[in-house]
Amino acid sequence: MKVRYLGHSCVEIIGQHHILIDPDFTRDPQPCVDFILITHAHRDHIGRVAEVPAGRVMAAPDVCEIAAQMGILRERLLPVMPGKQIANIQVLPGYSRVNDPLYTFFYMLFRLRFPEPGGTPLSFLVKDEATLLHIGDTHDAPLPVRPDILCLPWRRTPFGAKRYQATLIRMAGKFAAPYVLPVHRDLPHSEADPRALNGRLAAEILDGNGWYSFRNRQRVQDGDWVSAISRREIKGD
Repeated sequence: MKVRYLGHSCVEIIGQHHILIDPDFTRDPQPCVDFILITHAHRDHIGRVAEVPAGRVMAAPDVCEIAAQMGILRERLLPVMPGKQIANIQVLPGYSRVNDPLYTFFYMLFRLRFPEPGGTPLSFLVKDEATLLHIGDTHDAPLPVRPDILCLPWRRTPFGAKRYQATLIRMAGKFAAPYVLPVHRDLPHSEADPRALNGRLAAEILDGNGWYSFRNRQRVQDGDWVSAISRREIKGD
């Protein structure tokens, strides 16, 4: 299983399936995507979905309708709700603040327009060589799961940034994930340095832009990952 951050809230996973989460990437994903998962319909989470030519689009029904309006063929849409599992993807409740007045205020303050409809938010737990949890951009996700990798929406707010980031760290601590992948960290007006997480969580911070490889719930170096696959092939696994 390989994981990497592609900008904004977008994460790419290659393992049992090729999965793209929140396709508003700033770096292009590899081709032949199997599933596109969308936590909610704000532009910085869904904005480039129509540029991905392959893959079933998995999102809440109202978010699927927004994707269709953006040009996704209906036969590619896969409406889901919490409790559903498709392939190795478990659908969980979402907590992104799609109708938060404070979010709307700051959005209008910096962009001089109302935000796009957010739709029904979801979270996704991908189960592979390691489990990966993506919670969109919320700072509070009371989910009863313990992922191996937490995609943490690490950002700063215009006011009370230290307090907000302390809230994010407390939430991450509750999940107790051994690996944290900071996402949402490069949006204009809310950029945050992922290196600021070092020493503040009992987790390894995956703060680069390259691939991170996992096997048996542990991160491995690329050479180790290739060797492990070769050993499995020799054994016929």
